[in-house]
Amino acid sequence: MNEPLSLSEIGTRYLSNYLLPFVSDEPIHISELSCLTPRLGNLLLKSILEFRRTDSSNSTDYFLSFFTKIASKNELKKSDLLVQLTELPFRSCPFITNQSISRYLLSHEFIEIIDLRDCHVTYKVIYFLTKYFPRLTTLYIGQTESPLDRHLTSCEFFSKNHLDPKYFLKKSTLKYLCLEGIYTSTRDDSIEEFFHTSLTQSSEHIRVLDLSRNSSLEQLIYIDCFKHIHSLILYDILPDTIESSIDSICSLKTLVLLDLSFNRRLQEPQNYSKPTIILAKLIRSLPKLLSLDISGTNLAGAFSFDRNEELAYIKKELNIDESENFTIQSGIAGLLVLKHQLEFLGLFDVDERGSARQSLPAKKITGEHTEEMMITSLSHYMERSSVLTHILAHLFRLYNHNTIHNPFDAGKLVMDAMERHLYDRSLQTSGSACLYYVVDMFQNESDSMLEKYNDYLKRLLIIILSAMNVHLQHSAMIRNGLLTISRMQMHLPNHIMSAFEETVNLLLKFIRLFFHETVVHEQVLLHNALSVLNHIACSVDGQEKLFIGRVGVIETAVEIVRRYWLKKSNCETVEVAWTLLWNITDETPENCRRFIEDNNGLQAYYDCLELWSDKRDLVRNMLGLLGNVAEVKELRHYLITPMHMEKFRILLKRSLQNDIEIPYNCGGILANILSDGFEAWTINSSIEQQVVNQEMYDAVQTWDLRRQRTINYRSLAPILRLMNENYPSGCVMWAVWAMTNLTTVLPEKYCTLVRNENGEPLLTQILYSDKLSEAIKNLAQAALTNIQRFFGTPVPMDIAIDDELEL
Repeated sequence: MNEPLSLSEIGTRYLSNYLLPFVSDEPIHISELSCLTPRLGNLLLKSILEFRRTDSSNSTDYFLSFFTKIASKNELKKSDLLVQLTELPFRSCPFITNQSISRYLLSHEFIEIIDLRDCHVTYKVIYFLTKYFPRLTTLYIGQTESPLDRHLTSCEFFSKNHLDPKYFLKKSTLKYLCLEGIYTSTRDDSIEEFFHTSLTQSSEHIRVLDLSRNSSLEQLIYIDCFKHIHSLILYDILPDTIESSIDSICSLKTLVLLDLSFNRRLQEPQNYSKPTIILAKLIRSLPKLLSLDISGTNLAGAFSFDRNEELAYIKKELNIDESENFTIQSGIAGLLVLKHQLEFLGLFDVDERGSARQSLPAKKITGEHTEEMMITSLSHYMERSSVLTHILAHLFRLYNHNTIHNPFDAGKLVMDAMERHLYDRSLQTSGSACLYYVVDMFQNESDSMLEKYNDYLKRLLIIILSAMNVHLQHSAMIRNGLLTISRMQMHLPNHIMSAFEETVNLLLKFIRLFFHETVVHEQVLLHNALSVLNHIACSVDGQEKLFIGRVGVIETAVEIVRRYWLKKSNCETVEVAWTLLWNITDETPENCRRFIEDNNGLQAYYDCLELWSDKRDLVRNMLGLLGNVAEVKELRHYLITPMHMEKFRILLKRSLQNDIEIPYNCGGILANILSDGFEAWTINSSIEQQVVNQEMYDAVQTWDLRRQRTINYRSLAPILRLMNENYPSGCVMWAVWAMTNLTTVLPEKYCTLVRNENGEPLLTQILYSDKLSEAIKNLAQAALTNIQRFFGTPVPMDIAIDDELEL
């Protein structure tokens, strides 16, 4: 789980959110900020950067004026400081340039850590890093595998002309130096010279050196200048370069961590000429080595070998005394000369099934052979998006085959990876496929377990939504996201509410893509998105349903209906759009008004009815929506027109193979209209109210009381309102039939609902009314019998309603 924010972090977030609007157009100095300590200054800068990374509309660096007052002179003085800083965590900030450093930050003498990865800086920024920042110990420069700005390329770091040596790095205070991905283009002698000179001039106190992904480097023989180095990371450096510099690497006797891993998914795989001998030579030469990564290489050698033969071969090649004994058991020949077990061994994507071998001499191992290795790989390679994507493909198979033993722990690491590399489309797609199964595995968990993982599931949903939002044009990502949200809605509906508004807005944003002719997605994804939105609408009420209407779902659904009606195609999508409209107008008068008055919904209904009158489910859904409209007294007059009433009368009598869905929904509309009495009947000259009332009364009696229907009432109040002996008989007949039908086919739900909503007294009043027919009374009696049978409390039915019991 993510750690909760400290009070200081919460405070600086609010402060940064308040301050940023002031520097949208120009620098500004706020002297009151000078009271902040360096720790709070660091937190404020970190919080501002978090906001700015997600704000693509602003590419300025004016916010740095909060920390330094710009002087009129070329160089800043210490007095120009406003807020003291010790860190500059600018990773993935494309708005940071050379000028950002020179203009605002040169007076900060206490800076110890600078991270300029994935910034718009060139090699000339090194001049400022060398001349200023006297306490600098940790420096990151270069380009990672997954920058936020996809237009940022490594070739921009170096100029196309000859490099000026005055911009080479010379910083004796450095202990940690990372120059990642700045040299991946065609070989250049001046760039080779830059590495050579910069590294040798800064080597005095270096403990950690990371040269990852500088695949154009041709030689590293000068690397032996690092006399105190602890960790050397040469990820994605070509095997030829490493092999030519092997003696220099072997001279680093203080080395504890060595990373020679290679990503064969991004480059043509290359092999070491003598893998076993090279590996053995490294092991033999580096006595303090505890961590070794040879992922993506052939350094593991052959899968099968004779131990004695391999040892004899190694001793001969490396001039090792024949009498020297080696006791380590290893499935990798080059590791037979180890004197102690390693703490870590990287074997992911190694030739000859490296991670599948027996007797691997390390406590922690990355690889694809076991679940434990995959989880270790996810954790260890969190910065390498392309490697993570490959790992996730292996992990997906475990989820898919239901053979994973730690699904939630692995799921946390999947979420970490997706958060870290939001803009890597392949990783997001693979990760979302895994998270679908994580959600699926929660469906049978107890309430206490779900409560324990509440924050976990909220985070999962937010990550899926973020991935969908960034990769809205990528069908595979959208498909995975829709499936995951749908599964969460189905099995964990309460957890959807943790990000209800974000979910609705994202789905709406995606659905609206289909209003453009250039949409790249298949129509099935529109259908799926509407279905997911509909499921969410079904599970909410009150303010949530009003929110759905307010953000434009009604307009969007009606527009989809109109577009496909014009094309006279894709009736299935139109059907689900009407289902959505039916559900978001249920017991929500304002949404009904939006449909009728703001979107000319009745015209959309009429057009679809004319075109698709034979589509039973579509017609049922439309009538269900109009039933919701008819429950709103102020809107019923829109339905009382000769055109609509004539259609309602026809549909009331439409019953195919005893299917009463359409007649029932139509009857609900007419029952509400009839309940307003003769005064509201404005079309008496063409269609008499008494005629419609009698047609209702006769039609309802032909319906099968045991017929199950798809409608799902959360409240019976709209029906109970119509059970009034003073209303027209057709209206009462429909309401009492509905009550009897519901308590017959689903007594568990509806008998309880009738009692909870005080429906029994109304049924009893109907039963003893002098104004109603025997047919209606018989239905009321049947409904009461259903309820009494369900609760097991029979009451004698041969007494009048006002009689008193005697003991």
